[in-house]
Amino acid sequence: MKIAIAYEDGQVIIGSVDGNRLWNKDIGGSLTKIAWNTDDTLLLLGFADGEVHAYSQYGDFVSKVKMLCVENMELETALSKDLKKDVIVSMEWYVPPHSSKIVTNVGGGQSLTQQYRNADTSYNLIGDESYNNTASRLKVPEGRPPFLVAYQNGNIQLMCNENISKGVSIVRLPSTLIIMAQWSPDGSMFAVAGLQLDLPETERNVLHFISAYGERLQSIRLAPGHFAGIAWESSGHRLGALIDTNIYLVVIKFPYRWTYCGQTLVFAYKTLDSLQEVLVFYETKMEVKTKRYVQNLCSLKSYGDYCVTIFRTEELRGAYTMQLCDSIGTPVDSHTTNVPCSVVAMNASVVIVASTESFIVWHYSVPRQENTVSTGFQKSGNTNRNIPTDQNDKVHYIDEHRTEKQQQPTNGVTTDPICAIAASANFFLIACESGILYRFSLPNVQLQSTFKSNIPAPKLMTINCDGSRLALIGKYNVLRLIDLPKENIFTPILTFERREVWSVEWDDAKNDLLALMEKQRLVIVRGTETDEPIPHIGRICQFKDLVVRLVLLDDIFKEPDRVSRHSFVEIEIKILKTIKSTLESDKLQDAIALIEKGNHPKLWNILAKDALKRLDLHTAEHAFVKLQDYGGILFLKRLQNIHSDSLKRAEVSVFLGDLETAEKIYFENDRRDLAIDMLKKMHDWFRIQQILQTSNGPGDDALAQQTWQHVGDYFAERQKWSFKTQIDPTGISLKVKHRHEKSNILCAL
Repeated sequence: MKIAIAYEDGQVIIGSVDGNRLWNKDIGGSLTKIAWNTDDTLLLLGFADGEVHAYSQYGDFVSKVKMLCVENMELETALSKDLKKDVIVSMEWYVPPHSSKIVTNVGGGQSLTQQYRNADTSYNLIGDESYNNTASRLKVPEGRPPFLVAYQNGNIQLMCNENISKGVSIVRLPSTLIIMAQWSPDGSMFAVAGLQLDLPETERNVLHFISAYGERLQSIRLAPGHFAGIAWESSGHRLGALIDTNIYLVVIKFPYRWTYCGQTLVFAYKTLDSLQEVLVFYETKMEVKTKRYVQNLCSLKSYGDYCVTIFRTEELRGAYTMQLCDSIGTPVDSHTTNVPCSVVAMNASVVIVASTESFIVWHYSVPRQENTVSTGFQKSGNTNRNIPTDQNDKVHYIDEHRTEKQQQPTNGVTTDPICAIAASANFFLIACESGILYRFSLPNVQLQSTFKSNIPAPKLMTINCDGSRLALIGKYNVLRLIDLPKENIFTPILTFERREVWSVEWDDAKNDLLALMEKQRLVIVRGTETDEPIPHIGRICQFKDLVVRLVLLDDIFKEPDRVSRHSFVEIEIKILKTIKSTLESDKLQDAIALIEKGNHPKLWNILAKDALKRLDLHTAEHAFVKLQDYGGILFLKRLQNIHSDSLKRAEVSVFLGDLETAEKIYFENDRRDLAIDMLKKMHDWFRIQQILQTSNGPGDDALAQQTWQHVGDYFAERQKWSFKTQIDPTGISLKVKHRHEKSNILCAL
């Protein structure tokens, strides 16, 4: 191991860790930065004029590293006020450190999760709270740039090595004075501390997070003051920012690749040893996990019970493959395209994939489900089987829809790239970095209107359940709402704004209910009013039936092979808790008044169930009418023809799915026949068999024969022939057994 020391006057000294000098050399220039490459065979030197030279480990000049980000910079930008063209502020070559022991508890016995839960803001003044949790370090994947050079003028160059023949990415941060840049502990991204000169002086301290491939992940504003520098915590989950005499703690939300469809968590990770990509479908109800080994996964997106996975395949028919999968990972449809996948949106009938300048709309198809209850896809009208194939292959260019004032320069450089997409049932929105929103119709993809918002570089957009309102998070995590009453009208809600928001999810049935993650808190928005924040660190995966489901992704990605339902948390929102407590207190009229005000299907459903249990048929009918539940209304009419309250309660129990209670009531009222009829409808022949063995009644012989037949068929379908022979005293199984013996003979032949 060697140590390199560089002096501003050009002297470079190389020594060993035991203090011996190996060699020294006068480079003959003013030095500012120095860095070793991965295997310590090259020494990179940054000069005051912005040049970077490569020297061998013995001090021999190798080459001059070409800095494209400086050489291609426009002259006007280079000479602008407060910006020096060639000042290198950071030069780092990411090297994976040796793996170290993970420490989960330090001082006071608080666990990592507990400490995160106690954090109330995205960046806090550091007190006594501290822990040391070292991140898992992976090998650097082939093709991922490890070499970073950041200039004070806002230009950053990323390289795979000192040779610029391949793997060069340039990141430009306009109007930004960079203070320093630093790789994260795992090398997947880097943080850039700087001053945003086009903002008010009290808001200039900014922190950018950029992936190793040059993709901008997130930008946040910090407290005002003298911004001196940043440092990563070893876990990679937090970062310290030094402002004046305070250190502010920034909690990092890693850009994991994940989505949630139906009741299934879909996520992708890389193995520690081989860097092989693993795609996991974890069904949370039955706790069934399906793993697929994949390559070059680009994106995941979901809607309803399906998700789309996008891979880079470099095939002749298309460089990218989109694959529609169900909740257990079975592919049901696929399509290829040459449009790079930067952002993705999905609804019940289409997948929209966009690059920085173009997009395609894929009209996918899902399998028809005969003789089943209609799914959300069928209700939304997924009729894509008749869509012409050429519509799926057509590439739409956003420049085709710009006005003369919005036209791009003719040099081929996109100055206003696409940065976000959101889809509703019959239209979708595309946002560009300038804040312009384009609204297109579905399924014919025609431009309906445009709108110039005051939100630069939107990074997340989502539309509510009926397409009447848009939630939009801008560059600095500011959330705003925009009403969409008509196809050509955008109405910003000026009275609503939330800062430091990083995730939002609309309720699936109510168009003005929104769940958002603000700092380290869950906030529920009703219209423009907010409930009391709930401290939490999870990520929203579903907002349904007034229950927010969150997943602790940080815990899952630490040990992806041990994912379990304990990583999921369900939180009931305030109005749901209030209605339940009011009904439990027998304040029916107060509950009805609150439900009328809230007017959510889940609340009417709760009222209907409560009224049925009370045998309050009038209130139950009112609730079923609000739910538009015709089956429930028919059930009430049938219930009115029953004179016994006990039997009414039994029927209500059956209607609500509480079969054990219903059976108990039937037997208490000496109605064994009704209990058996109920079990027949539920196809619970094993329970009927038990009843026949413990009690007698008219017609038991015929019923016994029918029961033995169904129980025997159950075992026959599972190839358990011995069980069928043992339990069938009627001789019905002889034909089946004979068929089984014939099949054995055929197998022997």
